Amino acid sequence: MVRKLIAWAVNNPLVALLIAVALAAFGSYAFAHINVEAYPDPAPAILEVVAQYPGASAEEVERLVTIPLEVSLSGMTGLQSMRSKSLFGLAFLNCQFAYGTDYLAARQEVLNRMQMADLPAGVLPSISPRSPIGEIFRYTLSNPKDAFGAPIYSLHDLKTLQNWTLVREFRRLPGVVDVVSFGGDVKRYEVHPDPERMKRYGITLKQLQESIAASNANVGGDYLVQGDTVQVVRGLGLIGQGQDPALAALAMTDPLMARDRLRAEERRRILEVRQIVIASTNNVPVRVEDVIDGGPVPTWEEVGEHGVVVGRETRLGRVILSRPTRNDQGEEVESTDGSRAWVDEDDAVQGLVMLRKGADTLPTLQAVAAKIKELNENPGRLLPGVKVVAYYDRNELINVTTETVKENLFLGMALVTVVLLMFLGHVRSALIIAINLPLALLFAFSVLFLRGKSANLLSIGAVDFGIIVDSTVIIVENTYRHLSSGENRDRSLGERIIRASWEVERGLFFSTVIMVCAMLPLFTMTGPEGQIFGPMADTYAFALAGALFLALTVSPVLCLFLFRNLKQKRENVLVRSIRDFYVWQLERILRHRWLALAVFAALTAFTIGVVVPQLGREFMPELDEGHIWVRGIFPVHVSLDEVTHKSEIARRIMREFPEVQLVAAQLGRPDGGTDPTSFYSAEYFVPLRHQDQWPEVETEDGRRKRTKSEVIEAMNEELSRTLVGVNWNFSQQIRDNVLEVLSGVQGENSVKIVGPDLDELERVARRVETALDGVRGIRDVGMYRIMGQSNLEFAIDRAKCSTWNIRVSDVEEVIQTAIGGKPFTRMIEGEKAYDITLRWPEPLRSSEEAILDIPIDVTGHNVTEGPVATLPGTPFTGSSVGISSMGSNVPLPASTGSRTSGALIDLGTTPRRRLRELVSPMGKDQAGKGFVRPGATTIFREQGSRVIAVKFSVRGRDLASSVAEAQAKVAPLIKAPYRTEWSGEFRQMEQAERRMVLIIALALALILVLLYLAFGSLLDAVVIFANVAAVSLGGIWSLWLTGTHFNISAAVGFISVLGVAVMNGLLLVSSFNGMRSQGVPLHEALVQGLSRRVRPLMITALTAILGLLPAALSTKMGSQAQQPLAIVVVGGMVMTLILMNLLPLLYSFYGHREPPTDSANLGH
Repeated sequence: MVRKLIAWAVNNPLVALLIAVALAAFGSYAFAHINVEAYPDPAPAILEVVAQYPGASAEEVERLVTIPLEVSLSGMTGLQSMRSKSLFGLAFLNCQFAYGTDYLAARQEVLNRMQMADLPAGVLPSISPRSPIGEIFRYTLSNPKDAFGAPIYSLHDLKTLQNWTLVREFRRLPGVVDVVSFGGDVKRYEVHPDPERMKRYGITLKQLQESIAASNANVGGDYLVQGDTVQVVRGLGLIGQGQDPALAALAMTDPLMARDRLRAEERRRILEVRQIVIASTNNVPVRVEDVIDGGPVPTWEEVGEHGVVVGRETRLGRVILSRPTRNDQGEEVESTDGSRAWVDEDDAVQGLVMLRKGADTLPTLQAVAAKIKELNENPGRLLPGVKVVAYYDRNELINVTTETVKENLFLGMALVTVVLLMFLGHVRSALIIAINLPLALLFAFSVLFLRGKSANLLSIGAVDFGIIVDSTVIIVENTYRHLSSGENRDRSLGERIIRASWEVERGLFFSTVIMVCAMLPLFTMTGPEGQIFGPMADTYAFALAGALFLALTVSPVLCLFLFRNLKQKRENVLVRSIRDFYVWQLERILRHRWLALAVFAALTAFTIGVVVPQLGREFMPELDEGHIWVRGIFPVHVSLDEVTHKSEIARRIMREFPEVQLVAAQLGRPDGGTDPTSFYSAEYFVPLRHQDQWPEVETEDGRRKRTKSEVIEAMNEELSRTLVGVNWNFSQQIRDNVLEVLSGVQGENSVKIVGPDLDELERVARRVETALDGVRGIRDVGMYRIMGQSNLEFAIDRAKCSTWNIRVSDVEEVIQTAIGGKPFTRMIEGEKAYDITLRWPEPLRSSEEAILDIPIDVTGHNVTEGPVATLPGTPFTGSSVGISSMGSNVPLPASTGSRTSGALIDLGTTPRRRLRELVSPMGKDQAGKGFVRPGATTIFREQGSRVIAVKFSVRGRDLASSVAEAQAKVAPLIKAPYRTEWSGEFRQMEQAERRMVLIIALALALILVLLYLAFGSLLDAVVIFANVAAVSLGGIWSLWLTGTHFNISAAVGFISVLGVAVMNGLLLVSSFNGMRSQGVPLHEALVQGLSRRVRPLMITALTAILGLLPAALSTKMGSQAQQPLAIVVVGGMVMTLILMNLLPLLYSFYGHREPPTDSANLGH
């Protein structure tokens, strides 16, 4: 098959060249249009379930929502772990499936199982749209200012626009799964009843609710036949007739007029609510406005100021922003004192565009940008003066990092071309090999593009050129040697090229098999490392296949055109000098074989015994995302206003750093509960300016630009000094999201303590936190508190309720409605819907004493004839009830009025009790201790057990040794039945290392078997493996000398050079066997064999070294992920050059024997 392909290409050169041109054209198109991900998604199928239970405490959420959901979701196919968080009003569950589980199948099973959970009424669980790398775009809505600089629109105007317009617009875009809204107010209409007025008119909360709800509906009356037509009969009773007031505002161009129109429509709807009739006494209607706070209003302007108002739903989060002030040209403006001028948004409405799992980032971002341009430029889509303003776009990260990788790639290819020219000494040979290198990469990108795969930084920039050019070098070098030597001159040029190519057929095939075997660990990786390096493995596989195809087709054709009239040419001075040096070195080594072997053994022992233990270990290098993600953890009972105040201070500190481009703070959690936290958590997104814009500042070692880590250290120091009691953590957005999803903790690493009792868990965690603080290298230590949330708990006393004939449900209804504001109907405005709630006026619910004075109606009270005194009716008044059997005082009827008309003084007949008469502090046994007690703030659960987490980061030291020391200090603190689990980056590192050791060992065993089958000698195979040892030594020393930790990227580097090391050893041993089989004495065989193979060995090593040297030395954004890999490859190949005579040395100990038959055929 191979011979036929070579012969076909040489006999049809134009067709072969056209194929190459087509490949170049389509490959260039694919390279320009392939989707590029800055960071591949390392997570398996993970489904996050969100269930909101408004107003419920963490304990109630755990008992009534979280545990039933855990029970229903347990036992799903492929489910590996389940974590949950229960906090105020929210249950959040993380279901992590095994790698390889189909995401859509897992999602469908979660949807099916959610329906089986027995949950409280109104609790509707949903699947969160969040994914580890799904947050691709952030924006806020600009609010125009009036002449006095005040915002024109209210926060709920902007929030309405976000929730009902922008979310729907973005959801329609392919690739967008959802938009998470954060900050602002969600509008609702609140009815504030006056308890005294309600008592006067004998109206209960239930009556008020039912009357408003009953007056807010449209009904259908079937249809009416009119002759030969039909008319649908409708009763229109919706408040405001269900019309959307925003439609008129959107059609306007003046923001002030639009604002006034919105406020007028709100007042009109409020007025309709006030006019709703609740009851009628003596033919006099009792309206809503008669029983609400403030009573009837005399003027239109006062409508909406009290009684019935536009309020907001319970606020869960806030967004504040600081941007540099810019002029019309987009340049930053300075203040009068020369510092940077900033524009603050103290209360912003933010949207986070979420990428659908598996969707392509670049096309989605292009669609988002086009949609924003459409919304901003077309009148009538947004409120007048409002714009969508982006402040984070994943495109920036992708573009910057991709440019870094491309720069390294093209520079490496240029250096490789120079190396080929220098060592081949023949321009046309070097040109043929250099042409095939980009064509092989373009072939790989073409296949990726056609398969719908994405490229990333590693798959683009971490390819070893030595592997790619190997097959072409074999073909071209052997062809050049044959043609220049004058062999078979009587044959045509095409036949001579075909014969020369056929000679290396076996060697070419075997080298490819060896490379594939060496790459097996890449192809078989699982877990996060498999997700990260899988695209790189695909690129390698396709590039190797493309290089082999091009070597068999295009290379012979190019030789046909470029190798005409070749003459034997003496090798250049460089090659001769290098060959002479290695031969001279070999002569001396062979004279002192045992000494040389002892030196190599000592080097190996020193490396293993001294250098390796000093190598730090981590999971993955941290890709510079161009920003800092800062998390501040405040005391758990802190209010949103206090966090806002402290965050304004933190924001001012952060923007004093000249490297900072913008500061955006998220306080609390988004409306949908997709980020399960509370007011105590403040997250700051701090994009940094491009590094070439960073100014020089005074440092300890002079005036220079600071590194990013130095900026973080300085910022941490200033924040900790100014805001005492706040725990700060520094990371990056994508990295933080990935680790949080995989470990369930907001932090790079954590130790989880598992146990049953919440109070004891927190006590143990405090001791662990103290122990971690004393470990060198461990920073940002913080305990995620599970207790400490102050609860105002009213234990309903059943005995007291029984005494006063009041049901427990009546008391709970008042607490839930009058204090919390329970929705009972909705205001329909076009496609929008807003809750209408009943809630006491703020003075009646603003303190513990005020709440205890809230009246509770005895709704089950009945007045009967007989023992109960009654007052008969008169011509002027109706009859009234006297003193009830419950002891309630009922005033006399009014002295004026009649059955048809008359004003009432007080017609209330419903008995009442105060809340304080029906509750007891913490139960009867703890009377006098008050109603406030500490409770749970967030209850963490994992695999059905309660846990508490202590998070930490590692800076200035490697991860493995830091955690090892921490584990030694923590172990004595844990007593049964409590136990610890270490998670986060450390756990991923340990699992990945175990998998890698097994896979690499299997790959090496397979290569050993192949070498034995090829040579028929175990000694030859083992000696070839000495080259693998040399490469390993070089990689280890390069990591140690550069201060780079061993990680998965470095491990992939060792895998990448494994095949090259085996092939180099195979070339030498096969050459020695060839000499020996011809009867050449051992010493001469070693010298001549090495002399013949110096050039190909140098070419292979230097192409690998110079191809990745730019990546190894680069410090630009985007280089961090591939840098350890490149350092290992460069170091390993350098060591093969230093120890090139190691294999001749080892061969000299057994090479006197007769080599096996055909063991020299691979020398080509």
